[in-house]
Amino acid sequence: MITTRTLHPEDTLSHYRIVGPLGAGGMGEVYLAQDQSLERNVALKVLPADLVQNEERVRRFVLEAKSASSLSHPNIVTIYEIGKDAPQSATGSDSSPVHFISMELITGKTLSALIHDEKTDLRTLLGYLAQAAEGLAKAHTAGIVHRDLKPGNIMVSGDGFAKVLDFGLAKLTERRDLDPEATSAPTMVANDATGAGVVLGTAGYMSPEQVQGKVVDHRSDVFSFGCILYEAATRKRPFVADSAVETMHKIIHEKPVPVEEANAKAPAELRRLIRRCMAKSPEQRLQSMKDLAIELREIVDEYDTLSPSGSSSGSTTMAAPVVPKSRVPMVAAGAVAVIAVAAMVWWTAHHNAKTGTYRPATVVPQTNRGDLTNCALSADGRYLAYVARPTASTWSLHVRQVATGSDVEVIPTSDGFIEGTSFTPDGNYLFYQLRRADAPNYRRLMQVASLGGTSAERAFDVDTRVTFSPDGKRIAFWRGAPQIQSSTLIVKEIDSGTERTLATIHDPETFLGAASWSPDGKSIAATLQRPLPKLVSLLVVFDAGSGSRRDLWVSPGFFGDVDWMRDGKGLALAGIVPSEGPRSQIYRVSYPSGERTPLTNDLLDYFGVSVSGGDDPAIATVRTSRLSNLWVADAAGGGARQITRVTNPEFSPFAGASGGGDLVVYAGGQERQLQLWAMPAAGGEPRMLTTGDQYVVNVLGSNGVVVCDRIDVNGVRHIWRVKPADGSVVQLTHGTGEGILDIAPDGRFATYTRTDSARGVWRLDLESGRDTLLAPNSVPAGGISPDGQSVVLNEYLVDAAGMVRSRTYVMPLLGGPRTPGFVLRPSALEPDWAPDSKSVSYMDRDDPAGNVFTEWGGERRQVTRFDSGRVTRFDWAPDGKHLAVARQIDDTENVWIVDANGDHATQITQFSTGVLFGMGWLPDSRRVVVAAGTRGRDAVLIRKFR
Repeated sequence: MITTRTLHPEDTLSHYRIVGPLGAGGMGEVYLAQDQSLERNVALKVLPADLVQNEERVRRFVLEAKSASSLSHPNIVTIYEIGKDAPQSATGSDSSPVHFISMELITGKTLSALIHDEKTDLRTLLGYLAQAAEGLAKAHTAGIVHRDLKPGNIMVSGDGFAKVLDFGLAKLTERRDLDPEATSAPTMVANDATGAGVVLGTAGYMSPEQVQGKVVDHRSDVFSFGCILYEAATRKRPFVADSAVETMHKIIHEKPVPVEEANAKAPAELRRLIRRCMAKSPEQRLQSMKDLAIELREIVDEYDTLSPSGSSSGSTTMAAPVVPKSRVPMVAAGAVAVIAVAAMVWWTAHHNAKTGTYRPATVVPQTNRGDLTNCALSADGRYLAYVARPTASTWSLHVRQVATGSDVEVIPTSDGFIEGTSFTPDGNYLFYQLRRADAPNYRRLMQVASLGGTSAERAFDVDTRVTFSPDGKRIAFWRGAPQIQSSTLIVKEIDSGTERTLATIHDPETFLGAASWSPDGKSIAATLQRPLPKLVSLLVVFDAGSGSRRDLWVSPGFFGDVDWMRDGKGLALAGIVPSEGPRSQIYRVSYPSGERTPLTNDLLDYFGVSVSGGDDPAIATVRTSRLSNLWVADAAGGGARQITRVTNPEFSPFAGASGGGDLVVYAGGQERQLQLWAMPAAGGEPRMLTTGDQYVVNVLGSNGVVVCDRIDVNGVRHIWRVKPADGSVVQLTHGTGEGILDIAPDGRFATYTRTDSARGVWRLDLESGRDTLLAPNSVPAGGISPDGQSVVLNEYLVDAAGMVRSRTYVMPLLGGPRTPGFVLRPSALEPDWAPDSKSVSYMDRDDPAGNVFTEWGGERRQVTRFDSGRVTRFDWAPDGKHLAVARQIDDTENVWIVDANGDHATQITQFSTGVLFGMGWLPDSRRVVVAAGTRGRDAVLIRKFR
């Protein structure tokens, strides 16, 4: 037992100032500390000096941090930093170095305290445990087994969020094919896994196989979780004895006292679930923590209708678990502070001061795939449709029954580009968009039965998800006409096919997302963007009969789809308000007053909204998280070296540009403001290049010059030049909104676009800031050629059949006559210049492995020759002799280097999990910078928002 504290108030450890102790356990001491570099409070976990000599304990301590920091989930503790340093006392004396983990600070109580001290009711406890099960399901998906689950390792924050702590005994397991033999056989990794014969865990909660020192898998956590459920239901541990040895003997050979003897009111469904979790044999247990979470939610939802005998009555429609009534973090008097986001407390106060009262909502995860692109709810809230994108060029359409979690694949995985989905008002059919292979600028509107069947085309040239009139007889959608720079809001009769134009908007106004028909049928709402006199987004309402327009709400920002609340008293929409941070959040705008209220306020992004009705309405949206780091890989195959050590999605870097020589420039977080950073390619301390309220959204660099787009608090985007060598930062453009396109290899010029009336592609002198309209009424079709002489552009034309077609042409960067551009096949993905500055290179969607080809004048050459996996991106080296290729195999992407002739390919990264967010060459053409990490794009339901 730890009897002497390692640290004391006002001591410092690395850049942390100790405030006071929070608690201690077998794996270390926990302190409240202030991160002096970021000015936020954290929970600092320290391994005491007298235990540092225990190499196994140190290994497990570091493993805890690595296991937890590799996960990104709202129900798993967030790890900020792993380190080792010597504490300095307030008196100036030094001590021996200690290992530490910096974690988010949560104010709240352990589940153990809620069970035994607070006597929290069972239904509420089960709601917290459903959340914890979701977090563990995420860990199991990543191949991480906790191995030390107990009520003391589940924390419930002051705002009601359950967090799983202490992955100190976690074990990384191999990912194996889900055949019967593989799922029943435990696996281990030689270097990281605890060997067989070693007993780790807490007596009373260990699984039988864990007690016996056998190798374990995720089903050991299921057993431990069953023990926690038993304790929540009975207020007693299932296995209790005078010694740990006797307790472990009971775990192997005895059954606990039946739940009904300790709590006769416990629902029969819960008793059955506990028995399934606590089966002695792993094969007889519940096999998935995700299934356990689903069953717990169902029990919570139907709790009042369940009886100890197992009979039930009333509605069986499933809703969200009992979760917090408030999501505004607070510090309760006397609460045990162990892990929460202190920065969020500051941000919430700052945020509320600007926007008024924050209305908390409950966010309930629905999927755990990580590859969703959009989703939609049926009007009654029973079904959730979602589009998954398992690879860069394949899509599938699914329908999920919200109450049971059962999932039907309506449209199997294929190359068809599936977009916005909508249920008919009766829920019997799904409408979705599918791009035409022979005319990629157009989308067909397709209809399919909600549970699957043959799809039929119902409309053509539909640019957004459709919205239905309340009687289901008409649809409304936007149709763009880029050749004349206008868009029309179309109302179409489904049966007759008759169309009429309800409203038309003209450049510079553009629509931002799908429209929504009001529940009373009288109005159609939509989001627009207007760049003049300054860039703003608008929520507008059109009269469904006359088309007359009312601007309900105007604000700087970027918003997408909108959907009416079913009571007609408000609308939901997702988007970014720059003054409130760079994350896309969910908002409610009241009708007809136009008052905006945020419903979410966190570090994640939300995209799209779809609202259901009923007694417990919900908003479906896709929630996105990303945790990434930068690596530098040797193109000769010498391996990859990690150069950033970010453990919080808030600070994740995304791939940037070369700052000249060995300097890597990237964008990353700083108190919710994305800034530009520079650091040596060999690793080290990053140096922040930009500061202030503006945040970076794009960065390019060449020949020691870096340019970036920054957005100010009014939502206006400008281009800035940065010289990392001397730290100078200069704003180059000052209009109503400008976005960088590409930078020339010599770093002298760049191309960009503007949002004002002078639309087109512009050339920008990066030294003087002078700009020239290069191509009016054109859009980019590629970048600047490798020789810096030309740029490829796109213009829209109407063919003899009245179809809008895009045509590419090449133009000298310094101005001059046009020449014909690339004529590409429809299967070409991400086309851009090849190193010879004459031909184009692209990934071919029709090729089974998505290989890279070059083409010019009808002559086509295959560069890469992979026969498995899928190429997801590529980038040519500056010398043109090699290209870096990202390939996806199963759920993992890695980088290969291929020579220009395609004769040789070398794998240069060996990531075992995760995805690549970007990559770029250093000027020496010998090293590649890669942004790699984990990403989650999943559907969630937002409830309790009224």
